[in-house]
Amino acid sequence: MGLRNILSRRRKTVGPSMAVPAGKSAELEAAWAELRQTVDESNVTSFRACSRNGRSWAEDPEAVRAIAATIGHILNDTAEGPKDNPAL
Repeated sequence: MGLRNILSRRRKTVGPSMAVPAGKSAELEAAWAELRQTVDESNVTSFRACSRNGRSWAEDPEAVRAIAATIGHILNDTAEGPKDNPAL
């Protein structure tokens, strides 16, 4: 597999995989549903996430919900406009 194959594969990746890892809990499925809804309501086409504890974020309901919340906060802040200097 050469560099060209790696780059070609990367270009084909359009957005995040929104599939729930197989065999997971109802809580995790609900968290993924929240993330899918948040992404559907936004203009987000892709994102990257990593965990800090060595466990996959995709298998942690709290982490999945945190990503959804972060995207939601960014959407709200963007819609409300800049907050740093109200005089501008």
